[in-house]
Amino acid sequence: MSRIIQGLMRSLSLSDDELYELIKFDLESGINTFDLADIYSKGEVEKQFGRILSSHKELREKMFIQTKCSIVLGDTYYDLSYDHIMSSVKESLERMNIKYIDSLLLHRPDILMDKDEVKKAFIELKEKGLVKHFGVSNFSKEAIEYLNLPEYIEYNQVQLGLGQMRLIDEVLNFNMNNDEGVSHTNDTLFYLKRKNIKIQVWSPLLVGYFEGSIFDESKYPTLNRKLEELSSKYKVSKASIAINFLLMLDKDLNVVIGSMNKDHIKEALDGEEFTMSKEDWYSLYKSTGHMLP
Repeated sequence: MSRIIQGLMRSLSLSDDELYELIKFDLESGINTFDLADIYSKGEVEKQFGRILSSHKELREKMFIQTKCSIVLGDTYYDLSYDHIMSSVKESLERMNIKYIDSLLLHRPDILMDKDEVKKAFIELKEKGLVKHFGVSNFSKEAIEYLNLPEYIEYNQVQLGLGQMRLIDEVLNFNMNNDEGVSHTNDTLFYLKRKNIKIQVWSPLLVGYFEGSIFDESKYPTLNRKLEELSSKYKVSKASIAINFLLMLDKDLNVVIGSMNKDHIKEALDGEEFTMSKEDWYSLYKSTGHMLP
């Protein structure tokens, strides 16, 4: 799995030919991991991806394909029953026209989930060779513990970035009487590191839950001044600085980039090519308005 992951949630903004060219660019640039979900555009993203793979069969062996299940659209709810997991995988395989999925993530925790049903599905999918690796997305420490599947859970995909740092804030502000010190994730960041569950980051350049970009200088002037300063120092773009900020959190952390723009993807890749000093990392953290005790 490449450290930078190509997210395909917005791939329908491209024609099939344009998506093929983007995939080729990714592979040639060292990005071999592609992130989808059964709900993206109601399955149409997986179908489009499948058309590319059908037309260019040589691509499959070069790829690590990841998709997700659990969210049921319409009157939205979550379903991690054995039947739903199995049917979701079957439908994703058919839409993408592939024989196996490299990684299956449980997209959101189903509060009514039965851990024995999840385990049964994982075992059967693994034994049949339909899924090679497993993980979760947006799961807390306790939700992962409840599943009790340490031999299966390899990844947790969570939102994290300069515009959404709950996972970091509560660690750095432990036992402080401030908002940053409030435990929102029950120290899930270090739990994942301790359990060797690889962290995947989604929406790394957005603020909150799709509330805008961290590069909006009118709303986040202090952050952007610091990004500009570090951009000049390290001779990379502001986006590259923001990506490096995340990659420094763990040597196995992956960043999912949702952009379909090759220049923006290149900026993300540039984020792998240097390492900020600790002083610069912490100064960037503080530029978001968060304090250090």
